[in-house]
Amino acid sequence: MTGLYVHIPFCRRKCGYCDFSSAAGMDALIGPYIEALGAEAARSAPLFAAPDTLYIGGGTPSLPSPEQLDSLFRTLSDRFGPVKKFFESTFEANPESLTPEKAAVLKAAGITRVSLGLQASQDRLLARLGRLASFRDFLQAFRALRLAGFDNLNLDLMTGLPGQSREDFLETLRAAIALGPEHISFYALEVHPGTPFAAEGVREDPEAAAGMFHDALPELEKAGYLHYEISNFAKPGRECAHNLNYWDQGDYLGLGTAAASHKDGRRWSNTGDVARYMTTAASASGPDLECSETLSPQERSAERIMLGLRKTAGIELPEDIFVEFRERIAGLSARGLLEVSGRRLRIKREALYVSNAVFREFV
Repeated sequence: MTGLYVHIPFCRRKCGYCDFSSAAGMDALIGPYIEALGAEAARSAPLFAAPDTLYIGGGTPSLPSPEQLDSLFRTLSDRFGPVKKFFESTFEANPESLTPEKAAVLKAAGITRVSLGLQASQDRLLARLGRLASFRDFLQAFRALRLAGFDNLNLDLMTGLPGQSREDFLETLRAAIALGPEHISFYALEVHPGTPFAAEGVREDPEAAAGMFHDALPELEKAGYLHYEISNFAKPGRECAHNLNYWDQGDYLGLGTAAASHKDGRRWSNTGDVARYMTTAASASGPDLECSETLSPQERSAERIMLGLRKTAGIELPEDIFVEFRERIAGLSARGLLEVSGRRLRIKREALYVSNAVFREFV
């Protein structure tokens, strides 16, 4: 598969934990930014003629007006064909900016999957994160998506939050399961330099997050969700195809600020600066890049293993790659972290939460 990722960096306010490329209070630039996306797409489309999946992320992609969203979809359709033709098309949304009118626009455009940010069901925790929506706002947005006809929804949750107990997380998880989404993801809080949380001195709580992770597994399994990737759970047949392409080391094109691309072992990412991106996107050489690298054959093989091991089913290696990394694989197996059957590897279920200890061996 080949994926297409489109980054919409605009948001109303940056959350305390946010380390993504985002621009708060710059709504006036949304229209010109969409034009810049069109210029980049025109230049890049020949390299990725027919992507299979579409993922629109942010930032807050649901912040633009219905008219601006229509403009975005027309821009993408001009270069890649109608949104309806993608095998899967995902759109990220935040509850405070997703209206019934916008949900209808997404549905009419051909979006098939919406990922809605919940994080927590307790309003005190949402406020601590800097989120603008209450749990009630989230429920209204979820209902709007269902009424618009969406039958493939993901809910994003978080663990290890400041002031979050294991009981709080279970309450959130059970509330999410009760709504019957087709997909649930949850991630532990990470405090990155330069974020508001880092400035406040907020610390990560990996022990609490690990407890929440292990509490979640039986709850989700009982509710019929398949644990197909470390942090992702889906009803049968509702796994995220776009993300699976990443984990299968497929090619993908990223449009917009800080968007990453990968083709045939070469990887590059755009500048994260909105102004720089907009002034360079239409140039002959394309937008300014934050980085660009070509992986060596050994680096590609190591990355293939790391990405494949994110999936709970693991990865079956060709014989040459298995032999190349045989000693590292044997060492991880001896430590009880890796299950090896022939040339198929997978991280043991009880070791999934400490998967970074496995990945470090292939860096």
